[in-house]
Amino acid sequence: MRDYEKERAEGIKELESGFMTPKIYKVSNGTEAEELIGLESGLDLSAGFYCRLSANGFMDCTDWHGAFETLAEAQDCLVDLYAMD
Repeated sequence: MRDYEKERAEGIKELESGFMTPKIYKVSNGTEAEELIGLESGLDLSAGFYCRLSANGFMDCTDWHGAFETLAEAQDCLVDLYAMD
């Protein structure tokens, strides 16, 4: 495993252990994820991965980020923005 992959995995693990946990959805035309993210964000969506942090069972969440071409890019975004170093 490369250093940046290890850092990503550690960052995601850290985020998953918190109150606000990572949510990553793959959007393509006609999917439920497209409808969910489009309605909540008001974004004009393109195909790709979208991510945010969300508190399960609560209305608390961060803004949506994306579109990313890969799952790894979406994970990197969440780690860069929200993981504590």
